[in-house]
Amino acid sequence: MAYLRISILALSLVFRSFAFSEAKEVIVGGKDISWNVDSSKTLNKWVQNKRFRVGDQLKWKSDKDSDSVLQVTKEDYESCETSKPVKANVTEITLDQAGPFYFISGVKEHCDKGLKLVAIAKPPIHVSPSPSPATPTGPVAGPAAPPSTNAAAGPGFSLSNGILGFAIGLVGIALI
Repeated sequence: MAYLRISILALSLVFRSFAFSEAKEVIVGGKDISWNVDSSKTLNKWVQNKRFRVGDQLKWKSDKDSDSVLQVTKEDYESCETSKPVKANVTEITLDQAGPFYFISGVKEHCDKGLKLVAIAKPPIHVSPSPSPATPTGPVAGPAAPPSTNAAAGPGFSLSNGILGFAIGLVGIALI
């Protein structure tokens, strides 16, 4: 019985880790902060507390006071060079690789006043299940089920798997 409880808890942790590795849509600065020079200090504090993953999508909230957003190189970020952006008029972007992404205001004077930010994308989380032991260390309920051959399900995981893992974890905790 203890072996079953530990197995259920381990499975719930694996499923929950897949749920947390899903890409997310992020409004830069949150829903209450616009991309403008008056918000530059708040935006920089905001981005320091964020953890981005490859696949996340950043979206800029714009209003009548918003500047354009430029994606630039590190050198252009540091010097607030607006004449040769990697991408101009950014309203949304997918962080497609690990590493830093540099963004500045399209108005040089506003960039000079601090309207710029760096979003650092971490590699996606890949959790590999550990191999099962060759011989069980506790009681076994019955023979193992054959591996699934459902090709339609594919290797991907979704939020529903994370919710399922959470539910299994709750059941496992209740059994303890």
